[in-house]
Amino acid sequence: MTNRTSRRAAAVGRLLVVAGALVLGACSVDKVLQVPDPDVSRPNDLTGVQALPTLLASAVGDFQVAFSGTGGGTGLEGLTNISGLFTDEFFFSETFPTRVQIDRRAIDRVNANMRDIFFTVERARASALRAETTFAKLAATDTGYSEALSIGGYSFLFLAEAYCSGVPVSGFDAAGKVVNGNPLTTQQLLDSAINRFTLAQSVAATKGNDRLENLARVGQARALLFKNNSQLAAAAALVAGVPDDFEYRVFSSSNTDRQNNGIWEFNWNEARWTQADSEAKIGLPFRSAQDPRTPFLAAGKGFDRQTPLFVTLKYPDRDASVVLADGVEARLIEAENALSQNDVATFLGILNTLRAGVSLAPLADPGTQAARVKLLFHERGFWLYLTNHRLGDLRRLSRAVADGGYGFAANTVFPSGAYSGRGGGVYGTDVNFPIPVEEDNNPNFHGCIDRNP
Repeated sequence: MTNRTSRRAAAVGRLLVVAGALVLGACSVDKVLQVPDPDVSRPNDLTGVQALPTLLASAVGDFQVAFSGTGGGTGLEGLTNISGLFTDEFFFSETFPTRVQIDRRAIDRVNANMRDIFFTVERARASALRAETTFAKLAATDTGYSEALSIGGYSFLFLAEAYCSGVPVSGFDAAGKVVNGNPLTTQQLLDSAINRFTLAQSVAATKGNDRLENLARVGQARALLFKNNSQLAAAAALVAGVPDDFEYRVFSSSNTDRQNNGIWEFNWNEARWTQADSEAKIGLPFRSAQDPRTPFLAAGKGFDRQTPLFVTLKYPDRDASVVLADGVEARLIEAENALSQNDVATFLGILNTLRAGVSLAPLADPGTQAARVKLLFHERGFWLYLTNHRLGDLRRLSRAVADGGYGFAANTVFPSGAYSGRGGGVYGTDVNFPIPVEEDNNPNFHGCIDRNP
């Protein structure tokens, strides 16, 4: 199953290129330079029912940029790259001091890369809000409304998983003027996501669209997991009917730089970071395990001409798509719930059924609850590699049990200790991203409420 809206947006772009080529072949150069209307979408196309497909495609496109980044001259990393560098999925292989801060988990608020990432995610949220608001007014039963709501839900969820508590959420008034928003706690961001997923599920179910209903179910379940471990049973119930073969992918394209897969761009094309392996002797063995879920290729040296470069075969070209939600994630949620109920047989059965699908040997019970939790997150790390799940998972692992987490010390799950990358030193203590200093222009914002996991 596919994200047809992304395919449709890419197809429209290709048709415009073809049409342009036909015009060039039929007209003189002088006539070609007399462009009657340079806009792809005219202002009148953004009002009324006819605006809905354009607004939805815009929301999906902005979300792609925030989720997986861009290529070529646009150079936007996307959350999957940055969270992978911050955790143990990627390791620094370039020279930019702003990015080494991210890899070392010691991020200054005056960091241009983090500024751009934050604004990109906020732009995706605002774009989805515009689409969902317009659908609500003009076509509240359309499946596009469900998709826009889920895109918005994931935007709120990504802000909750990646950033400190107290993210400002601004909006627009009736005249389209920006209204400075108030900071939302992590729990409030999650509630905003859950509300959208719940409505998206209802709209999709009413229209009989299983694909979008499953997207909303998996998104809501993921938000519940991050909210509190006490929500595990509810999350598992939500995804119980999601089929194993369900997938919702965010598509990339070689059509334009902005549509390129940014993970491929920064790993393969620019060699800015390399696929990591047991980073700081704490991270997962994404290379040495020789696991089919994290395939890689040795590709010489990185951008710094020193660090060995390993590129992920999961995203082998600029057209590679990225899974946002799928049946595998649904099964992993069910496995985690079984573990919380001390049903070890079901827990292992789910994990081993998934492993059998990629010809991996079955797992044995490691014997203790703490070891089982580590095993679960090991499996999540490999199944969900480079899909922007890892940061949320490490935060859940290091959150206090009283706060709905697993209670592991942060320096035992995040790369910690001596830093072997550029500049040396030691890893910092960040477990989430700060709000960039530019947001201080918002009079309602007064800094992070807390930096807790």
